[in-house]
Amino acid sequence: MVPDDLREKWELVQARAEVLFLADHGGGHPDCLSGDGMTPADRRVTLRRLGFRVAEEYEMPGRDWDELQPWVRLTNDVAVSLADGFVSRAKAR
Repeated sequence: MVPDDLREKWELVQARAEVLFLADHGGGHPDCLSGDGMTPADRRVTLRRLGFRVAEEYEMPGRDWDELQPWVRLTNDVAVSLADGFVSRAKAR
């Protein structure tokens, strides 16, 4: 049982682990970066709270291909869509 005074830290550790797990296993939408009300700025703040650091910012085509969406590459090579929270990581070659 996690003590009450460590509950918030525990939840951050779990959220960080979910981001990394999904990124390394084909990609996905972690709970901490999902949600209809989340903005790209909200996702940036969440990534920072989880201890991630941005190495690069770029844009990629969205579903319509004529609309560019903001993405970030973290220092651990995880790519994050700031538009919808999707995470992925390319395997090292």
